[in-house]
Amino acid sequence: MYILAPSELDYKAKKCKRCFYIHKKNRLSSGNFPPPVFSSFDVCQTKYFKSKNCSDLTDQLPKGRFMSSDELPGKISSAKMLDNKKRSFMLQGKPDIVIKFEKEGFGIIDFKTTNLKNTKSESYKYQLEAYAQIFTNPGATKTAKTPKLNPITHMGIMQFYPTEIFEHRTNECDLRMKTQYSPLKRDEKDFLNHITTIIDLLEKNEVPEFNPSCNECLFVMKQNQLDGPDDPEGPNGPSNTNSQISNQLYTDVLFETAKIKAFRKKNNGGGKKKRKKIEELNKDK
Repeated sequence: MYILAPSELDYKAKKCKRCFYIHKKNRLSSGNFPPPVFSSFDVCQTKYFKSKNCSDLTDQLPKGRFMSSDELPGKISSAKMLDNKKRSFMLQGKPDIVIKFEKEGFGIIDFKTTNLKNTKSESYKYQLEAYAQIFTNPGATKTAKTPKLNPITHMGIMQFYPTEIFEHRTNECDLRMKTQYSPLKRDEKDFLNHITTIIDLLEKNEVPEFNPSCNECLFVMKQNQLDGPDDPEGPNGPSNTNSQISNQLYTDVLFETAKIKAFRKKNNGGGKKKRKKIEELNKDK
């Protein structure tokens, strides 16, 4: 059974079929993540608005309140679901903002620090619908059950864009940001079609071809070109094809990256043990 995260259904799945396939089948990725400052923006925005009525965010939302961490587990999961070809999958993730409206229903919105667009929510439509599917078809993680929230009446992206610094003091300043809400209508049929396409991809036995529009694929393709056409055992040699060599090289690069990260995590960066050893040697002297 396939376990899919809402956050990977839009950008990762649509950006590059090859990288997404390798990530899901081999648990390998390049490790490219948004800069931590975006997470800091998100924490500040959520902290400010969580105590306010959600209608203060935009007049496109009815009155309601943000649900607290006491009401929602840190990680939520759907029950087992079926795609259009009756293949099993589950959805698991960590929702950004969940709203309980005063009159009826619930809302799912996400905060994004980004360029303002009326149609911004279209870029996150599968992520938002995935969370709606989880709450309407709840399951459980190893530690907690997911509550059933139904109906999900509103979904969208709340956008923040920095425009100016209007005051400063020693070691700090005040930043003004423009905001814009981009609503999204639910489309369960389109969502299931997308999930079916993703599982079709993951069911294949061969790694998809390189995508010239993907930076990670392009990086490996250019590395292969460094071997040159005269190398008999290179990509253009008689015993290998460019695709075979590229596939192995790309996988090797991702595997080595994963090993390095695992080593650093296990040894806490390696620094503490090394410093402790040096201190012990200095004491002996």
